[in-house]
Amino acid sequence: MNLRKATLKLGFKLRLLLFGHIFNPLWRSREERREVRNNVKTEGIIRYLREFYLPRVDSVPDTGVVQSGQEKIFSIWLQGETQAPPLVRACFDSIRRHCRQELVVLDDTTLGEYIHLPGTIVDKFRKGIIKPAHYADICRVELLYEYGGIWLDSTCFATAPVPQWMLDEDMFVYLAGKVVDCHYSYMQNCFIRARKGSWLLAAWRRMILDYWMEENSHLDYFQHQLMFKTLVNHNPKAAALFARMPHVDQDPTHLLWYTIREDKWSEEAFRNATSGSFFQKTTYRDARHPVPGTVMYEMINNPEI
Repeated sequence: MNLRKATLKLGFKLRLLLFGHIFNPLWRSREERREVRNNVKTEGIIRYLREFYLPRVDSVPDTGVVQSGQEKIFSIWLQGETQAPPLVRACFDSIRRHCRQELVVLDDTTLGEYIHLPGTIVDKFRKGIIKPAHYADICRVELLYEYGGIWLDSTCFATAPVPQWMLDEDMFVYLAGKVVDCHYSYMQNCFIRARKGSWLLAAWRRMILDYWMEENSHLDYFQHQLMFKTLVNHNPKAAALFARMPHVDQDPTHLLWYTIREDKWSEEAFRNATSGSFFQKTTYRDARHPVPGTVMYEMINNPEI
């Protein structure tokens, strides 16, 4: 790592320590102190990304988007779909029931048949330098860059087809809302719609790949989302493309799991909770021992939902 990078990283850590912790008064509420920490952290990360990785996007060619009637939905479970937890398998089944596009579930073996990441990045993943969550982030962007289509996390439970207005966009992502405590991440990448040839996706990809080719640690769990924020807030071309994209926050996609998952099953309550989005984001760790008769249990065990 060069001296300038090391200096900025050290400064970032010192500012987070000083202004995110030491001079973040205890009389503030927990939520206020967390907000201050997140703001300090985000400011430092974006400064770092602007200096070292944002300039790379100027050389990304604009090839133009490709219209395709054969787009697919991609998802990943590295151990293989048959080895996935029951909730994840239920999510895959729900996508196949409700979405018109073919679902392609890739694993550690089949990923290499679809995408060809730089060997340095794959090696870093094998050595544990790149964590599975960040590796999945890299792969989803690479899949859409290569083929176009749709990405859905393995924990996204579909209740309706992908809306046509999303399919009409060259690129669409949800923005971070307030339901889940990660709004500093700016956007959500559990669902991404991108046509092949999207310059916004290609520029984001360039920042992600260049970062991991050169770095051996992450700045934040949501650093790829913060790369997107850096891109659309500080690159004029990306900003113009982003301004044309519908801005919709993610809250409706989290409504069910964070409100009624452990409630007694009610079809009316389920429909009301899912009416604002075509999918609901879940977490399989919360669903290891679902109580019979609950919403969570029915989602896993009722193939008619």
